Amino acid sequence: MTRPTDTATSISLSASALADLYPDGLLGDEGLNQLGAITLSGYSGTTLTMDAAIATHLTITLRHDTKTRPLDLLCAEIRQLPGDATVDKYSLTLRPWLWWLTLASNNRVFQAKSVPDIVKAVFAVHGFSDYSLKLDATYDPREYCVQYGESDFAFVSRLMEDEGIFWFFTHADGKHTLVLADSNDAFPACPNASTIAWLGQDMGSRELHGIRSGELCQQAVSTAYNTSDYEFTTASTSLYSQTKAVDGTRSVYEHPGGYTAKARGDALGKIRVAGLRSQETRFIGESDCRWLIPGHTFTLSGHDNAAANIEWVVTAVTHDASHQHYRNRFSAIPKATPYHPPRLTPKPRMHTQTALVVGKSGEEIWTDEYGRIKIQFPWDQDGKKDETSSCWVRVMQAWSGKAFGAQFIPRIGQEVVVTFIDGDPDKPLVTGCVYNGDNSLPYALPANQTQSGIKTNSSKGGGGFNELRFEDKKDAEEVFLQAQKDLKTNILNDATHTIGHDETRTVKNDRTRTVEEGNDSTTISKGNRTLTVSKGDETTDIKGKRSLKAGGDEAREVGGDLTQKVTGNYTITVDGNLSIKVSGTISIESSGAYTAKSDAALTNQAGTSLTNKAGTALTNQAGTSLDNKAGTTLTNDGGVSLMNKGGAEQTVDGGGMLTIKGGLVKIN
Repeated sequence: MTRPTDTATSISLSASALADLYPDGLLGDEGLNQLGAITLSGYSGTTLTMDAAIATHLTITLRHDTKTRPLDLLCAEIRQLPGDATVDKYSLTLRPWLWWLTLASNNRVFQAKSVPDIVKAVFAVHGFSDYSLKLDATYDPREYCVQYGESDFAFVSRLMEDEGIFWFFTHADGKHTLVLADSNDAFPACPNASTIAWLGQDMGSRELHGIRSGELCQQAVSTAYNTSDYEFTTASTSLYSQTKAVDGTRSVYEHPGGYTAKARGDALGKIRVAGLRSQETRFIGESDCRWLIPGHTFTLSGHDNAAANIEWVVTAVTHDASHQHYRNRFSAIPKATPYHPPRLTPKPRMHTQTALVVGKSGEEIWTDEYGRIKIQFPWDQDGKKDETSSCWVRVMQAWSGKAFGAQFIPRIGQEVVVTFIDGDPDKPLVTGCVYNGDNSLPYALPANQTQSGIKTNSSKGGGGFNELRFEDKKDAEEVFLQAQKDLKTNILNDATHTIGHDETRTVKNDRTRTVEEGNDSTTISKGNRTLTVSKGDETTDIKGKRSLKAGGDEAREVGGDLTQKVTGNYTITVDGNLSIKVSGTISIESSGAYTAKSDAALTNQAGTSLTNKAGTALTNQAGTSLDNKAGTTLTNDGGVSLMNKGGAEQTVDGGGMLTIKGGLVKIN
C-alpha cells in the first residue's frame, strides 16, 4: 500500500524508531494537571521492531490548511493487530514523559528542600529535564518531607497540589515540555487561535475551526476555608486561619492545615479556596478546533450569552481524529478566576514503625534543647546513619510539664518505636524503645522474670551504670539502688525511714552528718548499742552541755592514757562506794585547798609508808580522838618545832620503851 505524503494528510507522525508507521487515527485525552493518554492507530508495510519503540518520542502533527499543531508523546505500549497481506496494523498508547514516574515508587526522605527542589530532584533521578518553572511565589524549604509507599508521580503530584502548583505541557517536534506554574499569568494562548468563534450546531459537517456546541455551567462550591495547626515551640500561639471568598456558610474546616506559622496558614488558605472554587464556572463544549490545548487560553466570541464571551483556560481536551475528520470535547474555566489545583492525590497514612537512633560520629547521645533525637528507618536507603538522617524528632516521655516531668533520652544505637501525628509521614514522634538482638535486656529472661527496674549506662564509654531494680519474687522481694558514683538526696522537709528488721550500712571512706539547726536523737527501745573504731581516733566536740545517763552499770576501758580537762568544777556523786585502783602511783594535785571529808570513817592506808607533808603546817584534828599508830615505827618530825597538845589530857606511851630526845627537853 502506498503511503500518502505528510503534506496531504490531516495527521502526520514523526518517530525515528517507527519511520515506517503511517498514522490512521487517534483517540485520547489531555488535561490540566492530568497525564492523559492518546491511542494512535496505524499501519506499516514492514514489520516494526516493537521493543525499540518503547519510551521513544512520537510527534503527531494535526494539520488544517497551512497551520499545524504538534502533539509529542512517548510510546508506552505498542500492539501488533491482525493485518492483511499487504500491511501490518498497530495500536500505540502514547503518554507524556511524566507518566513514567508512575512506574517507580520509593521510600525516601528529603530534608531542607523546597517543593520545587524536591520535584526537580525526582525528575533528575529519571533523567528528565524537559520542564520549565514559571513560579511567582517563594517556596520555603520543608524541614522533613517523606515519600512512602507511593509512586514518584503521586509523590510530586501531592506536593505540587499542596503548594498550589499546577502543570501542563507545551509541544514541539520531538519534544514536550512540562510547565510548572502557580499563577494564571503562566497560561499561554492557544497556538493559531487566540480567539475562537462560536458556531452553533447549524453549521453542518464542514470544519470551520470553531466551537460547534457548548454548555455554560455554574455550580455550588464552598465559600470559605478555615484551618488550624499546632507548633510545639509556640504552643500557646493560635494558628487558626480563616479565608472567605464570598459570604456564606459553606466553609471547609481542616486540621491540621500543614503549617507552623499563621502567615503560612493565611497564604495556604487563599490557595485552598481557589482549589475549592476552581470548578464554580465552566464551559463544556465540542469543537473542530485542533488548537485547543490544556493549560492554554482562548477568547470565545459570538456566543448568544455575553457572559460566555470571555477569556477561558482549557482544562481538558478529548481528541477524536482521523484523516477524514477531527472533533474534540473540551472543558474550560474563566482565566479571570485564580486557579490552583484541587488536592486529589492522597497523602500516605503511616502506622507505627521502629527506627534506629542515630547521631554524630563519636557521640553516644545526640539531642537538642527539646530532647529531640535523630532517627533512621530501616527502609531509608539514602540515610547515612548519622545526624543528617532525619529531622529532629520529638520523644514522648512518661510525664512532662513546665521544667518538671520525666526525662529519658534514647541513645545512639537504640531501637525506638515511632508513631506519626495524624498519620502524617512528615510528623514522626518517638513513643518508646524496644530491645532487639543487638540490645539485650538488663535482666536476663526468663531467669529473672520477677525483676523490673531502670538500669542506665555510663557515657561516654559505658562500663558503669545507675540502677533502680525491683525484685518481686515471693519471700525474696527486694529494692536495689546503685549510684555508679555519687548519690545525692535532697529533702526539703521531713524524712521518715521505717525498717522492719535489720539495717546495715557500710561506708568505705569518710562519713559526715550535720544537723544545722535542731536536735539529734537516737533511741534504742530494746537492745544494745555498740560503737567500734577499729583503727583511728574518736573525737566528740560539744559546745554546750552534755549529759550521759546509764540505767545500769557503765564500764569504760582505755588502752592508753585517759585525760580529762574541766574548765569549771568537777563533781563526782556516788550513791554507793567509790573505788579507785591504780597499779602505779596516784597523784592528786590542787592549786588551792584540798579537802578529804567523810561523814563516817576516813582511812589512809599504805602497804609500806604513808607520808603527809605540808609546806607550812600540817594539822591532824579529830573531834574526839586522834590516833596515829604504826606497826613498827611512827615518826613525827618537825623541822623546827613539833607540838603535840591535848586540851585536857595527852598520853605518850611506849609499850616497851619511850624515848624522848632533844637538844633541850622540857617536861612540865
